[in-house]
Formats: sequence, C-alpha cells, structure tokens
Amino acid sequence: MENSKKLLHYLMQKKDWVKGHELSNYLSVSERQIRKYISTINNEDKIIISSSQGYKIDKRKYDIYVSKQVCSPTDQENRHNYIMQKLLTHPEGYDIFDFSDELFVSEVTIKKDIYTIKSLISSYGLIITRNKNIIRLSGNEESLRKLMYSFISNYSFNTNFYQGGFYLFDMHYDFNEMQSKLKEILHQCHLECNDFALNNLTMHLIIILNRIENGYQLLESIQGENPLHFDSYQAANKMNDYFMEEYGIQLNESELINITLIITNNINRIGTINYDHLNLRNIHNYVDHKYIDITKDLIQKVEKNYYLLPFKESFISKFILHIQNLFFRTHNNFSVKNPLANTIKLTYPLIYDIAVFIAQELKQKYDLFLNEDEIAFISFHIGSYFEESSFSKISKVNCAFVYIHYYDFYKTSLNKIQERFQDRIVISKVIPISDYIDELNTDIDLFILSTGSHLNLPQKTVYINPFLNKEDFDKLEEAIHEISLIKQRNELKDYILNFFDEKLFYKDPPFTDKQQTLLSMTSDLFNLGYTGKDFYDDVVNRESISSTAFHDIAVPHSFTAKSTHKSFISIALFKDGILWSENKVVHVVAMIGINDNSRRIFSRFFDQLINIFDDPTTISKLLSAQNFDDFFNIINNFFSSK
Repeated sequence: MENSKKLLHYLMQKKDWVKGHELSNYLSVSERQIRKYISTINNEDKIIISSSQGYKIDKRKYDIYVSKQVCSPTDQENRHNYIMQKLLTHPEGYDIFDFSDELFVSEVTIKKDIYTIKSLISSYGLIITRNKNIIRLSGNEESLRKLMYSFISNYSFNTNFYQGGFYLFDMHYDFNEMQSKLKEILHQCHLECNDFALNNLTMHLIIILNRIENGYQLLESIQGENPLHFDSYQAANKMNDYFMEEYGIQLNESELINITLIITNNINRIGTINYDHLNLRNIHNYVDHKYIDITKDLIQKVEKNYYLLPFKESFISKFILHIQNLFFRTHNNFSVKNPLANTIKLTYPLIYDIAVFIAQELKQKYDLFLNEDEIAFISFHIGSYFEESSFSKISKVNCAFVYIHYYDFYKTSLNKIQERFQDRIVISKVIPISDYIDELNTDIDLFILSTGSHLNLPQKTVYINPFLNKEDFDKLEEAIHEISLIKQRNELKDYILNFFDEKLFYKDPPFTDKQQTLLSMTSDLFNLGYTGKDFYDDVVNRESISSTAFHDIAVPHSFTAKSTHKSFISIALFKDGILWSENKVVHVVAMIGINDNSRRIFSRFFDQLINIFDDPTTISKLLSAQNFDDFFNIINNFFSSK
C-alpha cells in the first residue's frame, strides 16, 4: 500500500485529530514529507483538514474521493486502457508511433504494452495483429462488445463515464434518459428488474447503439440456452422503436434477438411477485424443482460448515430465486456488474467468505464459475441472515440506569434508550440515585446517569440530559460500541492466542511471491503435523475463487476442517510487502487452519482476526517486532487495551 493510501487509512481509523509527528512515526518519514502527501491528496478537494490540533479526515469528501479512486489505475494501466479503447474505436488500426507520441513514452514501451494487452484480451477471443507500424484489434462483434462492456462497467452507477480517460464513444448518450425509458418499457411489458440489472441493461444498450451508429451490427443471432422470453422480445421491439424515433436507427433481427436475451437474463424471470407471501410451500410455482434442491443443499452445507443457526424460510425462498437466476445468467454467459463488490469484501469478511464457499460448491458440483460480482450478490443474501440472526449480534452490554427521582419522568428516557439499543444492551438495574449502593458494580459494564448526579465509578459512565438529544445518543453509541469490542476481544482472546506457535512465525522470510509463500508455509505446517498433505490444495482452491487479500493483510485458509489436524494461525511479516494479487501488496500473511473441535467459533473468530491485523497502527507495531515474543506481546496488548 503506497504511503498516501496508508495515511488516509490511518486517519480514517482515528475519530480525533492526529498530530503530524504521529503520522511521521507511523510512515517512518519526515513531517515535511507528511505535509507533501497531504498537499497531494488535497489537490482536487480538501479531504484532510488541518489545524493546530493536527490532521483529520472530512468524511463526506473522503467518501466522494474513494468513489472516484476505486481500483485507481497505475500509469501502465492507464496506457493499456487507452490503447485498447483506441483499437476498439479504430477498426482500421492505429499507428504505433501515434501511440508513442500521445502517451509520451518510447516505441519500446508501447511494444511491451501491446505484448501485455495480448494476454489481457485473449479471454475475450480477440487478437492483436501488426502490419508494419499499424496495430489492429480483430475478433467477432460479440467479443468486441464484451471488451467494451468491461470498460463501461467500471463506471457502474456513475453516468459520467464520458469524462476522464474514456475514449469509447464519439458522442454523448444520455444515460439517465435511456435508463428512464428502459424502465418505463419494462413496466409496460410487466417485467421486473432491480437497480443493478437496470444499470447493467442500460450500459449494454449504449454499447449496442454506439456500435450500430458506427456501422457494426450483429449478422448472426447469439445462441443461448435460454428460450426467448415473449415479454422480453416485446420490450426489445419497444426499445427499437425508441432508437428509431430518437436516433434514426433500425435494429435488424439479430440485434433484436440479442437485446431480448440480454433483457431475459437481467429481469426477474418469474415476473412481479409479492416477496412477503413467498414461502417454501409455494416457491415451486415460480422455479424449477431442481433449483429448490440445489439451494437447500447449499444452505445445509453452509449451516454445517460455519455452525450457523438455521436459515429462516423467508431467506431460503428468496435465495432459491437468486440461485435460479444465477444459473440462467451463467449458462448464457451474462453477468451483472456489482459496483459494491470490493466494498462488501473489505467491510464484511465473514459474509463474503461464506459467499465464496457457496461459489466453490457451485463450481465443484455444477461446473458453475462465478466472478466476484456474482459472489457479492450472494453476499447480499447472506448479509440479510446476519442482520436478522442473534448469532451475529455483538456481545450485549450490561447497563445500570441511575436516575434522579422526580415523578416518573425518567421512564421516557429509559424507554427511548431501550428502544434505540435494544439488540445491543441489557438494562439490568434501574434505580434512583438515592438507592444506589456500591454492591451494584459487580457485573455492570456501563452506567447511564442523569446529568447533575455524580458517582465515582471504575466502570464506563455516560451522563445524559433530562430530555435526550442527539449528543446523548452519540455518547451512548460510542460507549456501547467500545465496550462491545472489549467484550468480544475477551471472549475470543484465549482462542486466538492459543492458535499461535513460534514455529509458525516468519519475520521477513525469503519468499519471493504468493505461490512460494503458500507452498513454504503449508509445507512447514504439514511437517509439524498441523495439516494433511491436501491442505495446500484446499488453500489454493479457495484463493483461486477470490483473493483473500484485504487492505494490508492476506488471510489464506481452507473452507473446511478436513485437512486440518490442529487449529493454528501461521504468521508471516513482510517489512517491504509482498505482491499478493494484481496491484495488491500486503505486509502481513495470516494463514488459518481450524479443525473440527474449534470450527464452531470460526464465524466469530474470522472477522475479529482481520479486525486485529487490518488496523494501520497495529500493522505498524507488528512490523517492528523483532521476534515471536515481540509479536505475541503486541497481540496480547491489543486484547488488553481499552
């Protein structure tokens, strides 16, 4: 992670002002260099606020900044994108010397870029040829459109893809207007789709419109396993009328079939449905029975592997619909871009891991290969389970409500607090201050007292106003969150600390890449009796579906306990980092193995482990550890800190 990103990540972890010398120590650079980083970050907008108290993030501006910087490309990536887009829009070819002049690099650099691009486009069935100085992109129209879609989909939910390094279109299409028209037509044809699918459909239509306007139409129908959906064909014809009226473009039959298939694979295939009335007794009216069996099998495996409480019927019913639609999309080589995929992965590691587990099951049993967008959609469903399940709730905070007795006015505040934090606190003591005695302290985590009273207490205390306001709720929120984290840490402390072993600790090992790291660490685990021989294959299979790298840590692991004989956490610290996936460098690798005896705590353990290691302050301390004892003390102190 480059220093500017580290600095931003560090500031985001802090709720208060951070002094320049603290940032300087964290990044091991001068305070002058810190000011330069901040100046560069604030170049477009003042994301970092500075004052005599230090530096602080402007959260609103930071969110806007992040949305613009998602997967921010390197100079090399920018060149690759530029070259591919120019080749897409210049079928007659493009002069290599023009590329060199326009990108301000040598001809040799362009040749190297072309070599890399050849491998990037091979998965699309496209090739690059060269005749003297002219570089040309060749392939069928369907493949060329798929490559175009790979560019435009990076701007999903952002209709400003005509700006800043985007060269595919020579005219501006009104994204919002086209999306609005499409939504209107789908409604007229009694078709239903969510916002992700609607966004996806609009992008496809813009590509089709652009290619036809430039003289490139499909000449042969795209063949898919999907039978043509009559209502989808009707919608395609209505879009054809719209194109003719708005742009003077008439679609041929192949294009109509193509749009019909795209619509069919993006809509809810069962039409409008009342999800509140959907259940396992009527789900067979809407989906093929085999998808009911597939989904139930998946759910049972998830419950067993992650030791989860049973999924509710309402969840299973909706998930069956999703699985059916997923099969249709995948078999017809269609996908819906999910712009929240990376956010979900980084923010909800366990939920995403369960979704990856489902993806692996579908791959192994049904030869279904899901990309990270589809995995993220599965995460939406899994996340809804955790929202409703008490399993996911943080450890409840035991509170005492001490009030100043005056009629029963205190009840209003008490009821509001209980209603606001009902799933996170238990108010076990409600007493007037005149009846308070010290013996009540023993099992109380948080005291909530009326302003004007005063008790000298060792526990966390929050004073609230007679009439609750936003500041009171904010103070309670912060206190409850802090205490809950401490309770979670204490709950998992013994488990996590017992999983470390000095023999499984690596400080700046001579591993050169990800493959060598995985091979070396798993070989040692096998030789020490922690795992079986197949643990390496299990880890690699998990990694192949979706990288286990988060912000600054990779957490390679297997999905099941079958290849783990004894639970462990193997740690490798890399001062200079190691490339884990494309453009992703991590400084910590925490390889996890959980056997059957410990498996039931994995679901609580996984997020907590990543929370420990993905904090910039903790990472900085860990990298300074000279040996295992230093490392262990740092982790132990983390659990002990308040």
